[in-house]
Amino acid sequence: MPLSRRSLLAASAGLALAPIARAQAPATFNPSRPVRLIVPFPPGGATDALARQIAENLGTRWNMTVLVENRPGANTMLGTEAVAHAAPDGQTLGLVTGSHVINPLLTSHMPYDTAHDLTGVMLLTRFHMALYAHPSFAPSTPMELMAAARAEPDGVAYAYATTQTYLAMELLNSMAGVRMRNVPYKGSAQAMTDLLGGHVPLLIDPLTASALDQVKSGKLKLIGTMGAQHPEMAPDATLVNTAVPGFDFSGAFGLVTRAGTPPQTVRQVRDDIAAILQEPAMLARIRDIGQEPIGSTPEQYQAYLVAETAKWKPIIAKTGARLD
Repeated sequence: MPLSRRSLLAASAGLALAPIARAQAPATFNPSRPVRLIVPFPPGGATDALARQIAENLGTRWNMTVLVENRPGANTMLGTEAVAHAAPDGQTLGLVTGSHVINPLLTSHMPYDTAHDLTGVMLLTRFHMALYAHPSFAPSTPMELMAAARAEPDGVAYAYATTQTYLAMELLNSMAGVRMRNVPYKGSAQAMTDLLGGHVPLLIDPLTASALDQVKSGKLKLIGTMGAQHPEMAPDATLVNTAVPGFDFSGAFGLVTRAGTPPQTVRQVRDDIAAILQEPAMLARIRDIGQEPIGSTPEQYQAYLVAETAKWKPIIAKTGARLD
């Protein structure tokens, strides 16, 4: 196992207990010009929706425009590079995903140094990952899926649309002692379409309200969710770790800024955003896109990044996955 279960549970517990500011005290961070919130994805997705709600609420709190800039490309590196090369004043912020951890492990040609050019502000939200199946697929539970994979190595094919979801399935293969065959897609939408059409039997993808509607209508089966905890939007879903003890994979959105930003500025940005994560409109938006608020401290975020790096490094080395 790449990282001890105790370490992973400790990291998860720390995030679950992350203090979220509730008092609406006046902000001491006073940006002198519009703040840039850089999103490394195109407009229209869950990341963009989250960013725009944060920008709207922050703009009100700071009495300053917060501009969302979409800079997709290079497995999120294009957008994050803009943050890494900004002034260290807290006025350029960047949303990041799991790619923030795995990119340095996948390529030696980064346009910035993740450890030295950027500093973590907080983990914003968590989203759960799930394994969906076509109704014709025989297994209906994680235990049945593992049994099928053991009975026929490479006989179970799964669709995936991101590097990290591929790595998550390789982690599952490794921990379960099975071998499932990967079918890559350029995007989740096409993968889901092919799953609904019965062209692929299994898909790893985020847990969303729209996918759960397909499950309720009988067009899909939910094999299980992949995190260590039951998701709010599917509390009765079976956890994959009931079949593979210790397995834990969920997604998260974090916030970073340029390294060298004064610690008090980083702390104030974190506290202000942690406060707006509790505002009714913000909470509703987060839950509408299938996520859960975290609002970690910078220190908890750093501990999370260390744990995630230790978790994925041996899997990447084993698979030989590269972006070069």
